[in-house]
Amino acid sequence: MVSAGLLEEVHDIYKLNADYTRGLKQAIGVREFEDFLRYWNSECQQSSACNEVFKDNMRQIMDSTGEDQTKLMLKEAIEKVKLNTRRLVRRQKRRLSRLQMLFGWRIHFVDVTNCILGALDNLWVVNVVEPSVNIIKSFLDTTTISEETKRGSEEIKLVQKDLWTRYVCQACGNKELRGAHEWEQHKQGRCHRKRVSKLRKLGIFSDLTPNNCLD
Repeated sequence: MVSAGLLEEVHDIYKLNADYTRGLKQAIGVREFEDFLRYWNSECQQSSACNEVFKDNMRQIMDSTGEDQTKLMLKEAIEKVKLNTRRLVRRQKRRLSRLQMLFGWRIHFVDVTNCILGALDNLWVVNVVEPSVNIIKSFLDTTTISEETKRGSEEIKLVQKDLWTRYVCQACGNKELRGAHEWEQHKQGRCHRKRVSKLRKLGIFSDLTPNNCLD
């Protein structure tokens, strides 16, 4: 993203003390560069010549062998973009899983890896366009109900009944969770597992089971 011109775009819309909680500025890849751009502009005093240097030499700064303040702040901003992108992916995966498990949505996944790598021009049509069109046609065809959907309908109803069961996690300070799905997601979380492991080493909650956390 940086090589493709991300920094130049963010620099063009940068404003000192802007509100990064609304509009385009809250997007990942924008707000993370606020500290770096504030430092850059204060050093260059927002001169037009400095703006040209910015556009021409960002790549040079990253490739330099030194570790001056400018490069360190730029590297830190890029690491923040990576971190927030990973967090966004995890949230999206949890939401998709919730739609699939709780409401019976048939989630389709289209792999575009080979297309991004640019192997062959026709891969985009074969691997992305055609499967996507077929998925949409299948969704719009309301007259056909698959046997799989019929078989799963009863299971979905049973799952939906457990949407509002209240679970209390004693290991995480009596944190409350709603529904079996949210409880299962919480149990798999890194923070929960670390707390349980620590408590067990201290001899607390040595027999911790889901029932211990169900209110």
